[in-house]
Amino acid sequence: MTTLTAPPTTPFTFPSPRDSPAFFPPTPPSTTTPLLTTTATTTTTTERKHSSISTAPQPPNYKTLINTSPKITPFEKKVYHLLLTIPSGSFTTYALMSTHLKSSPRAVGNALRKNPFAPGVPCHRVLATGNSLGGFKGKISRKSPDGVGGVDTLIEKKELLRREGVKFDDKGRALGTPFRGFK
Repeated sequence: MTTLTAPPTTPFTFPSPRDSPAFFPPTPPSTTTPLLTTTATTTTTTERKHSSISTAPQPPNYKTLINTSPKITPFEKKVYHLLLTIPSGSFTTYALMSTHLKSSPRAVGNALRKNPFAPGVPCHRVLATGNSLGGFKGKISRKSPDGVGGVDTLIEKKELLRREGVKFDDKGRALGTPFRGFK
């Protein structure tokens, strides 16, 4: 029978104070998972530490992005901040937003057309009066002379709203009352 012996071990010393464990900040609370290691005659249990810090990407802070973007006008900033107050599953109209902002529906539509943060800043939640889809991504529902129109973009707008829970009638108008609770 062959006997296995481990090589002699020497204590490990850290090359510099910077490399010592005392230099590193404390680790966050962790969970442990036991691991079983089997040798010829002994079973030992060790622990593997799992960090509780999430590495999943965090959603952008749109309020900060809006405030710090140099290419956005003060009026567009007001429009985008107002969009952030519309809850998911709700919609409003260009007219209601323009009344709140003391502006015109066309000015609101022009600001929405330039929205660089869509769909995070949800311009798709703004509909025309009568709850019809209106425009989306700078295009309207009829085809333009060059054959490129807003049909595909309106399908996209309707699908975004549908995913959020907005229902539509057989003529494509959103069902329900437009959101008016602007802050």
